Amino acid sequence: MVGATAAASAAVPNLPAKTPAQLLTELAQAAGRQAGPFTATVQQTTSLGLPELPGLSRASGASSSLLDGTQSINIWYGGPKRVRIAVPVQAGESDLRRNGSTVWLWNSKNQTATQVTLPALSAPSVHDRSPQPPDTPQAAVSRLLTAIGPSTVVSVQSNVSIADRPAYQLSLAPKSSESLVGRVLLAVDASKGIPLRLEVFGRGSAGPAYSIGYSKLAFGTPDAANFSFTPPPGATVKHQTVPSDAGALLPGFGLPSGLPLPGSASPGKAGKPTVIGSNWLSVVATPADAAVAAAVQQLMTEQPGTPQGSSNSGGFVGSSSSAVPGPSASGTVPVRPYLEPLRALLLATSPVHGSWGSGRLLQTTLFAMLVTSKGQILAGAVRPSVLYADVARDAG
Repeated sequence: MVGATAAASAAVPNLPAKTPAQLLTELAQAAGRQAGPFTATVQQTTSLGLPELPGLSRASGASSSLLDGTQSINIWYGGPKRVRIAVPVQAGESDLRRNGSTVWLWNSKNQTATQVTLPALSAPSVHDRSPQPPDTPQAAVSRLLTAIGPSTVVSVQSNVSIADRPAYQLSLAPKSSESLVGRVLLAVDASKGIPLRLEVFGRGSAGPAYSIGYSKLAFGTPDAANFSFTPPPGATVKHQTVPSDAGALLPGFGLPSGLPLPGSASPGKAGKPTVIGSNWLSVVATPADAAVAAAVQQLMTEQPGTPQGSSNSGGFVGSSSSAVPGPSASGTVPVRPYLEPLRALLLATSPVHGSWGSGRLLQTTLFAMLVTSKGQILAGAVRPSVLYADVARDAG
């Protein structure tokens, strides 16, 4: 018993006391500094409390990242132009390496390597200017800091040790009970002031619904060999020109679709959803669109086995080029890899209605999504009543 108590005490670092204001200042200063070189393993865990999704195989590669589970990402960061991100996948690994103007995308599962040569730019690209590398606690916290203000209760919690580094722990809790977020815990490195872990708890939940943090972290310039790449014998090698949205290249190589490609430009603003509300009650809303309404209806009624050549398939089921109408009639969005989880999510929604109209609602531990009969989609970490009020206000 004495040994267990000593071990528990050793796990809580003894650090000089700091106020919430001091820790917030350190976080803000760290967010504005260019990240130094490091090697790390980042672990992301999602547990949103989704309802049982009918017809969805959780073994499906396309659905696993959308739902829940844990994903580890290995990062070698030598600066904005020298980055390597490796994502373990089933029976292999997907690798992104940038070395100057050359980017390699490697998928060991299908033995495919794609070389992307970045164009010479007169000004640094958005990723060259960004002080924080993608898919790290720093990047996540940089976005979160904008929500801190009068709407947030800030306090200091017990110290913790993350990746063998002593850290303070800061709690951010929304004042409004209309937010589904109960609190956010930030582990702040005691010596560098950088975030080591972010945990988001749903209101009333004992465990985090989402977390991202370092399981390993070492500062110093990674070996240069990590940023260069030579395709192995027998590999299929492709060469790509950089599209306007270079991130669109990633899903084909098994990398997370939200992962920014170092050196790529920001997506255009055409068709960009609007944000209703602010801080913890922010809601992302798309414009009402009859094509989206039709697509939702079809996904809910069409059976997974619909033949590819079906006359009423509308382009939803078929080859890898299948697409659904996007927010505007000017383009389409490839969805074939995501048909199963999209259909399952829609089937898990419940019919709702009110003075604002009718639609379908999906609520989890951390977010709610409303799809109206007019094809408008609203989503946020808020109670459904906030979505109903927002859609009524938006329509008015």
